Amino acid sequence: TGGSISRGDYEGKPVVLIFYLGHGCLHCAEQLEKFAGNASLFKEAGFEVLAISTDSESDLIKSREKWEKDGKSFPFPLVADPALSVFREWSAYDDFEKEPLHGTFVISPSGKVLWQDISSDPFMDCDFLIKEGQRLVQLHGQDL
Repeated sequence: TGGSISRGDYEGKPVVLIFYLGHGCLHCAEQLEKFAGNASLFKEAGFEVLAISTDSESDLIKSREKWEKDGKSFPFPLVADPALSVFREWSAYDDFEKEPLHGTFVISPSGKVLWQDISSDPFMDCDFLIKEGQRLVQLHGQDL
């Protein structure tokens, strides 16, 4: 929508942060479908979900339009990072290959990383992520 999102928007809330390789990556499309389909479970578990893409804003709009053509609304924000600056900040980038990587993170309410998976493949196990995320937030989330 042309707006911006900052960590401050999520202060005091645990977050699942997803880095994905844009609308051209079929594995990423599958991951987003799976996480979107489980959005209510993440919400019930107390997690906000945010996805950061290699896409430009115009490509993100196309992705949202595909999802929303059936009258659905996408259940969490998709953020454009075509310059890959946030990917690099979060180490979801291979400096040797000069390529972005898939990344999934659980972030505590105070903004600390509690769990991460950075790989050439997207992380797909929503059930594990919810259970492990809740466990880690309960153990460490408020202390970090």
